[in-house]
Amino acid sequence: MEIKKLPPSFSLHLLRILLNEVSEPKSHRELMKEINTGPGSTTKESAQFLAAINTIHAELVTTEKLGNFLGNLPTLFIEKIMEDNPRFMRRSLFGYFCRRCFVSFVKLSYVGLVKLRDEYQAWCAGLPVPSYNSVPEVDLTIDYLLQKTSTDRKSWAQAETYAAWEKGKAIGDENIAVENIRRFFEQHFHDNTDSSGFRQHALLNVVQMHYVNKEYVAARKLLGEAISVSRTANDRATLLHCLSLLHRLPPAPGFKATINEIQPDLDPLELLFDVKKLMDEQNEQPLSTAFSKIVQATGLYDHRLDVSRDRESSVPNEEYQWAQHAVQAYVWKEAGCSQLAALEEDIVIAFTDIGGDNSIRLSVLLNRAYTTALGGDYKAALALLLDPTTWRGITIPDYRLWAHEIWCILALRSVRREYLLPRKPQGEFNPRYFSFEELKAASLPAIRQCIYQVLQFKAEFLGRYDAYRTGIVLMADFGLEFNMAKKSKRILGEIMPQILTSTVKELRATACFTYARCLLAAADEVTPAVIEEALYYLSFADMDFDRLEMRSSAKEVLYMQAVLYENLGQTDKRNERMHAYDEAEKAALKMGKSATDSQSEQVYNLVVEVGAALARR
Repeated sequence: MEIKKLPPSFSLHLLRILLNEVSEPKSHRELMKEINTGPGSTTKESAQFLAAINTIHAELVTTEKLGNFLGNLPTLFIEKIMEDNPRFMRRSLFGYFCRRCFVSFVKLSYVGLVKLRDEYQAWCAGLPVPSYNSVPEVDLTIDYLLQKTSTDRKSWAQAETYAAWEKGKAIGDENIAVENIRRFFEQHFHDNTDSSGFRQHALLNVVQMHYVNKEYVAARKLLGEAISVSRTANDRATLLHCLSLLHRLPPAPGFKATINEIQPDLDPLELLFDVKKLMDEQNEQPLSTAFSKIVQATGLYDHRLDVSRDRESSVPNEEYQWAQHAVQAYVWKEAGCSQLAALEEDIVIAFTDIGGDNSIRLSVLLNRAYTTALGGDYKAALALLLDPTTWRGITIPDYRLWAHEIWCILALRSVRREYLLPRKPQGEFNPRYFSFEELKAASLPAIRQCIYQVLQFKAEFLGRYDAYRTGIVLMADFGLEFNMAKKSKRILGEIMPQILTSTVKELRATACFTYARCLLAAADEVTPAVIEEALYYLSFADMDFDRLEMRSSAKEVLYMQAVLYENLGQTDKRNERMHAYDEAEKAALKMGKSATDSQSEQVYNLVVEVGAALARR
């Protein structure tokens, strides 16, 4: 039939499917179903084509018919008339593939053709095809070839061991992964040498696996060997990868992280990882240096694209182009520009594939979920992480990050609710300073140490305006304790327009409550106008604390509102606030008596099931 008359959209759909089916294909039924759902499949030409390919397997039941069918392959890529363009150009990807299939068919003996017919019929029937199991090519046992070339008499590298390495790495089986990656690179790849000479690649892959699993001691030990082997083999590209990975490892105590210098062969992701080093407060670098690194990484990625087009070398992974948007989202968030950060996150989510092992997409989703939880919408945050499109296809190391982020959201909600109070030892409980991490010993008193860190690491100079606003709120609250109400009112009033439009609900609630207290304490005379202004800010604090389910803070705001309404003589609103205070206290007592949280239990049962399903792959 005239295949050239198929609609372009349907032809493109068909070629994309065939491009993915060069390796071990889907079942016959799945392949036909996917082809039938393509765009333009309802046209007359497409319908005729689909009817032909859906029934042709029933005709190729004999060896003779299959041989005649394969003998017509040259019509796809050999020009009969010079002016007539073929369906596939001779040197196109599909042209080479069709010619290779035809050459392999010509070399087959009758025994090989019979075996091919049996395997084809088994594939159409949905039965397992044993041909995909690797068989050692011994000269005396190759009876399926009529003509043997020098290539057929050698055992070449097979991809099965690399597939086993990928599976072992995905399910977290280190022994299987290391053994198979070693066997893969010990195979015969070319005629220049008897051994592959690619041992440095095996070491690099193992080091990357240790690094992803946070096994830094093992990674550092193997990196020294990989660097030595790469230098001996004069493999500059692998050596550069090893050195970049060495710079990623945590530095020794007393040393700072090493920043990579931009080089033509350097991976752009290494420059983006430098942004993480620059964002560390211990390095005392402003955010402008992080943005400079992002610009360098973007330029290096564009440079590698241009070089790959000119030299016909390997093209960088398309997924890498979205990495700089993910990093920008994080940096913009630290700079206090939450709307710009959300825009960058939307770009990554919109243009990355769903259901793959793309850690870039997963990182953005984890950050967005935690930001949503900070705003008090815990259900939406958990729903985002528990959606199958988020966790489907992730690796075991990424699963750990995903499960830990779910725990962080549940812990954040529990701390704000003071749900962990019954299980805490006796002593004063202050949720503001509650931490799950072990506190390091400090030479300064606790309060001075906190203020010192705010001033040193989170100053306005560093460009971390979100953290800077938090520091100003804490400083204003600290000033109230020392009767510096006017000073606190002035410094907090300067940033209140920024805080009122902030998406960080806890910061806005705390700032509004603190500023209302500053207004009352700094006034020479507490007039009704001052009280009305304080009530305006207290309304924001009440709304935000209630959304965040922070019962203790909400009760303080409700009590203060009731007192102010009493001073204004508005008894109805005072009674309303006191009733809300009683309801908040009852809700806190009811929550404190709960021995377990059924929702958290259901969430983590699902997390366990997801982990078990990923490990069974």
